[in-house]
Amino acid sequence: MTAQKYKVNLLGAGVSGLSTALALLETGRFTVKVVATHLPTDLNIDYTSPWAGAHWRSYADTADLQQQEYDAATFRRFAQLAENEPKAGVMFLSGHDYWEVKPKNFVDPWFKRLLPNYRHIPLAELPPGVEFGITYTTVTVNAPKYLLYLQEQVLARGATVERVTVASLKALAQIPHDVKGSKPDILVNCSALGSRTLPGVHDLQMFPTRGQIVIVRVPDEIWPKAKQFTMERYSEGGAMGTGKITYVIPRDNGEIVLGGTMEHWSTHEAISEETSKAIVERVVGTRPDLFSKATVLRSCAGLRPNRRGGVRVTASVEQLDWNESWTPNSFVVAHNYGHGPFGYQASVGCAQKTVKNIEDNLQALEQYRASSRTMSKL
Repeated sequence: MTAQKYKVNLLGAGVSGLSTALALLETGRFTVKVVATHLPTDLNIDYTSPWAGAHWRSYADTADLQQQEYDAATFRRFAQLAENEPKAGVMFLSGHDYWEVKPKNFVDPWFKRLLPNYRHIPLAELPPGVEFGITYTTVTVNAPKYLLYLQEQVLARGATVERVTVASLKALAQIPHDVKGSKPDILVNCSALGSRTLPGVHDLQMFPTRGQIVIVRVPDEIWPKAKQFTMERYSEGGAMGTGKITYVIPRDNGEIVLGGTMEHWSTHEAISEETSKAIVERVVGTRPDLFSKATVLRSCAGLRPNRRGGVRVTASVEQLDWNESWTPNSFVVAHNYGHGPFGYQASVGCAQKTVKNIEDNLQALEQYRASSRTMSKL
């Protein structure tokens, strides 16, 4: 006899939402309906995921074991995809972190034990104006391609993905889960910046951080070398890199993302040509051998979903419409949002944690519903 599956309505089709949908489906215990205003292939400043670089470089503090767990789980999945799944858009390459000012009392990042080929870069190998650097093997992700891959994987496992603008958490609960009109058992909120204004969530710790990037292409004879190079360059000497950050992130389709900016509370959509020019100049100044002949394809801007206090990855049993009726309207309500500029590098780990949080609340959900049914008979 096949066990009944729990029905999930999930809000958000960015990297967090689709990763969570896939993690739920991989357990075999859930059916999933994804609803979102924006879907893969959309280009909108409010839909952050397609604009991401994205490469794996953890900023988890040495004492933040939970964030390390999120990031490590994600790297392991990305490594598997880089080895076995070309259509995912993930590839291996050498990562480089450069400090213009050498950090005082530098402590190796926690991921030294995770990433292959970690080492300090000899002074003779550093670019001009750089005092210290580390290198290691990591991965980059072609963000638009990876989103389509995730959506394909979700659909292949029987989920539905629909373009719906959801007005509130209550409205998410009221969307029929399937063609039979079934109600969901579980609500998952992966609405990123939308969580600030979504009724039922209203998380005022969320705030936008605008980022502008430049996408370039290098001559064919340079590409084999450029595709093996990703970097971050920090203008100040903090242990994990601070100040103005310059980065280079190649994609498997020949495009290279150059960045960037970190503009808190800015939602300006128009591109600053002056900013784009400055980004290119900083990159060329670091690696003229790779980028002095680069051709600019386009500039883009997106809004990172930052959150004071860090990511929210939680779940609990909640009763909706308690004052409207005594019918059992209890749900497991889970949240996975607030990843700022690090959504991709923690995406798999946070998705897996969200699934665990949901599973940990299923027994409480059944007890809550049984109690509600008893009360409705009184």
